[in-house]
Amino acid sequence: MRRAVLLLGATAACVAACVVAACGSSSGGDTSGFADASADATSDGGATTDTRPPNVETDGSLLDAACATGTARAILSPIYLLVVLDGSGSMGEDGKWAAVVPALESLVDDLQQRGDPSYGMGLTVFSDTNDPTMGVGPYPTMDIPIAFVDANQAAAIHARLDLAQPMYQTPTLAVLTGQYAAMETFTPPPTLSPGGKEVVGFMTDGVPYPDDGGTEQDASIAAAAAEFAKSPPAGPITTLAVGIGYYFPYAPQDYDPVFMGELAVAGGAPNEPCDPQNVSDPSMFCHLQVTPLGSSGDEGALEAEFVTALDEARGKVASCTLTLDHPDGGEPLDPTRVNVVFVDDIGDQTVVPEDPMNGWTYDNPTNPTSVTLNGTACTALHQNPDGYVTVVLGCETIVR
Repeated sequence: MRRAVLLLGATAACVAACVVAACGSSSGGDTSGFADASADATSDGGATTDTRPPNVETDGSLLDAACATGTARAILSPIYLLVVLDGSGSMGEDGKWAAVVPALESLVDDLQQRGDPSYGMGLTVFSDTNDPTMGVGPYPTMDIPIAFVDANQAAAIHARLDLAQPMYQTPTLAVLTGQYAAMETFTPPPTLSPGGKEVVGFMTDGVPYPDDGGTEQDASIAAAAAEFAKSPPAGPITTLAVGIGYYFPYAPQDYDPVFMGELAVAGGAPNEPCDPQNVSDPSMFCHLQVTPLGSSGDEGALEAEFVTALDEARGKVASCTLTLDHPDGGEPLDPTRVNVVFVDDIGDQTVVPEDPMNGWTYDNPTNPTSVTLNGTACTALHQNPDGYVTVVLGCETIVR
């Protein structure tokens, strides 16, 4: 039986206009990444000093203040995810395959249940027993093209995973080159929201073969950088690097965290902060690390670790630019009376001040169509991928 888990899909969900209660963070919430923009009353020598902006009522409610006229939706960019899964022979060792496949199948089940048209997923498995090129390539097409994950798409992805078994070598450059080309020409079907962010989730446990003294590694890194630098409609394509292997002792002929880290940086979705040359401290790896537990280890624990890596991944590919869905027939917003509120995964709320360094800014201050979270505000969104943003209208903008 497949285990349902909440994974990458929530990042791209369109966030509906919602009831925003607290002007600041609710008690008990983790608001790391945001400056304290709360408007609580403070006590000074027995006298109470109200530090709230004059447009906010004393109960701290921004939406219920007399100035509030409603909310605008802030819509996160859709995501088109192509999972490119290493099916080489070494993936059959140490319980890796038995953990990775159920984790991916749980992702598919979750996306199907959510029914989110702003999140598309496709799949290519290479070098497994069903690879018609026997691990040589080329790989010009996706095994399962990216689409809205309905019952048919979920069944197709499950069938491709269920029939696969690890088999051949690891032709990293061939599969990346082919799959990048397929992504460049990808057109989202009508069932998916348009204008999405294209992401290749490359999941591997080994080093390229043949490596030829590192030349294939260098070429793969260069290819990822080139795709991330391309302009629409061919790009940019983000590469999400997920490495599955032992990093200690350092044995680059078997598993090279330096290569995975450099691929993550080149592909535009590294951990932050990180050091791609680090080989011993996983907290500083630039890629998403999944460490096998050994042939006699706990496969369930490895699956949980892989699920965690996937869960972190949805933050890596989230856009910090949010399109404003204007109310009232598209009438322009008053840019001096807009506030951005972040709601985290447990419902605690924080007002994000307008601030080009660690808050939010408009794309066009006189006729805004989007807001962008900057600095620590963007980081906080990435660290809380189940959170969302709502824009409250009518009250004077809180500025840092």
